[in-house]
Amino acid sequence: MKKMQSVMTVRLTQEDMEAIEDISERRKKDKSTTVRELVELGKIYFAITEYKENKISIGKAAEIAGLAMSEMMDLLSKLGMQSSLDLSDYIEGQKLAEKIV
Repeated sequence: MKKMQSVMTVRLTQEDMEAIEDISERRKKDKSTTVRELVELGKIYFAITEYKENKISIGKAAEIAGLAMSEMMDLLSKLGMQSSLDLSDYIEGQKLAEKIV
């Protein structure tokens, strides 16, 4: 897990607090860890939704989700989503590959 660097205070509804407590108990984790995991899942969900609605590229979706592009592609495939890769996605991938080599 990433090193914690910031503290944020958030107001939640009683229903959300109960959900966090329930998830924490089921997974045998403290509430802070549970909230951090839910934020990570939320980022992935947001990235998938934006990609599905053609608002962002697969590269940007991977970046938002904190995944490698190949991991993002695998995840989308597992979810049964058709690829909407276009020329700009291939060019972005090529540029990234050139930086690595």
